[in-house]
Amino acid sequence: MAKILKPTQTDKCNGCELCLLESQRQLKKVGLEEALIRIFKKKRDDNQKLEMQIEIDPRINMLHVEKISKICPKDVFEVENHEEIEGKNEE
Repeated sequence: MAKILKPTQTDKCNGCELCLLESQRQLKKVGLEEALIRIFKKKRDDNQKLEMQIEIDPRINMLHVEKISKICPKDVFEVENHEEIEGKNEE
């Protein structure tokens, strides 16, 4: 039963990049090079607040995604079981 990490509430993201650091720790890599999670900051149209855009490489699902999800202080991520997703597609 494979687990899949999905960013479900990107509007809550504060850009702390703890998820990125946890994934790099699991890969035993230092720095942002070849990171499986990327967080891009951009200004919204009203210029009042920064908006975060999260990009996740599908290879992230080889890691312990529950740890990555739990380290997020804003609960941006959701871990789904692969079987649950297949069941939704069949209906």
